[in-house]
This record gives sequence, structure tokens and C-alpha cells, in this order.
Amino acid sequence: MALNKQVEKPAAVAAHKEFSDPALKMAVRIPSPPPLLDELTRLLDSPNASMDAISQVIQTDAGLTASLFRMLAKPIYGLRRPPETVAQAISLVGLETVAELVKGISLEKAIYGDSKFYPWFWDRANDIAAYAAAIAWKQRTACNLFPEHAKLAALFMDCGVPILIQHIEKYEYAFISAKGHVWPNVLSEDKRFNTDHAVVGFMAARYWKMPDYVSQAVRWHHDAINVNDKSATLVAILQTAQHIHNMQAMKDDSDWLLHESSALPEIGVSKEGLREFEEEIAEHCR
Repeated sequence: MALNKQVEKPAAVAAHKEFSDPALKMAVRIPSPPPLLDELTRLLDSPNASMDAISQVIQTDAGLTASLFRMLAKPIYGLRRPPETVAQAISLVGLETVAELVKGISLEKAIYGDSKFYPWFWDRANDIAAYAAAIAWKQRTACNLFPEHAKLAALFMDCGVPILIQHIEKYEYAFISAKGHVWPNVLSEDKRFNTDHAVVGFMAARYWKMPDYVSQAVRWHHDAINVNDKSATLVAILQTAQHIHNMQAMKDDSDWLLHESSALPEIGVSKEGLREFEEEIAEHCR
């Protein structure tokens, strides 16, 4: 009688990896990127990868594929109708855009919980990400950045907040109000709990293999980087995107007073033209 051949299973991927930093005073568990992203990156780096192979990798996750189609149905992408296949999505908006959207959707799926905070958090993050991508595109001559990188930076920018909430229950309290959720002074919350959400976001961005200048922008998104490189420009884009979000949502925008004088010249927008610029970006993202 023939023996059944044992098929060797691939090694399980850890659900998270533990990181530490002096700024945190504790170790934090950061969700691991799904194996799909490693395979996608390998194909994107290969000159011989076919469109079909890339499409098939993405389609192995039905939930992610459905989220991708819903994302591409938004007006910002200007499609008359959402795609019905991943290959069609790639042909309509380009491989780079689809790949970066997959990374963003994967991050959102990896950082979640039972609290109503999570959908609220990701709605806010996606709004700011859309503004950031629109700014990078509209100001492409001045900024010279990929809009997809601006979008990813905005998604990673505050992802340290939900990660910290999974470690420090009381960290969430400042985000809760009688009317739902609010965005507090996060730097004050960091001080209160002796931690740093920007450092956690930076570690997550590096672990998920974001470009170095994207990771640096995530780390310093509350500051003006006094260096002449892409990370400084990306920080300015993120700060302006948050400002536009706050203006459109009628939220507290006091941080903008600290950033306006450095952010606007960096992205090539005058103070006098800011109001019109805000309206154009907001209209583009509706």
C-alpha cells in the first residue's frame, strides 16, 4: 500500500514583531505585513514579471481585492465605473497606484480592533491620505514626489496611535467624547504616557519596507525638517493635508499656525493663494 506523501507546509508568518526604542520606554508589537506584500514586491522588482502574475497575487486575498475595487470607485480616481478585475484596475490607473493602494489597504486590515475607534480612525486617515496624494500631484513640479508615496505616508503617519491603544488602554480615552470620537493633542497624550506615536509609526513604516524618505516623514511629521531633501517636502505635504482635512471637517486646526510658514514655501503655495488651493484640493477629492 502506498504511503501518503507529507506535503511540507510553509513556515507560519508571525502576526507581529516586537520593537523597542528609548523614546517609548517599552516594547511595542507591530503587525507584520502579509506574505502577499512580499510576493508583490518581488514581482514588482522583477523585470520579467507579467501583469497576470501580479494580478493573481493580489486576487489571492478576496477581501483585499474587494476593498481595492471600492477604493477605485471613489471620484478622486475619475473612473466611469469601478474595475471588475485586478488586471483591469492596473490598466485603468497604473500598476504603481494599484500596488500602493494594496499596501495601504493591507495596513488598515492589519491594525484593527473591536472598538468603534478603528473605523473612525481609518476614515480620517484615508481622507488625509487623499488630500496628500492630490497635493503631491497638483504641486508635482515643486514637490517632485510620487503621489502614491504621499498617500502611504499619510496612512502610516498616525498608525502609531491605534498600535499604542492596543498596548495602553487609557491612551484611547482622549479620543472619546460624548458626540463620538475627536482628535486630541496627541503630543500631549504622548507626554502623559511617556511614549511617542510618531516613533511607533516610523518603526511600522520601516518594518513594512516603505522608502526611507517616507519613513523619515512619518517620524517627523509634527516638525519642520530643516534639510533640503524629499522628506522635508513630504512633511510639508502631510501638514498641509491635515490642515485641509481640519478645515473641511471644521476641526481644531491650531497646529497649522506652527507649520504654515515652513510648509507653504516647501510645496510652492503662497499664503495669499492658500484659500483657493484648499478649495481646489478639496474639490478634487470629493
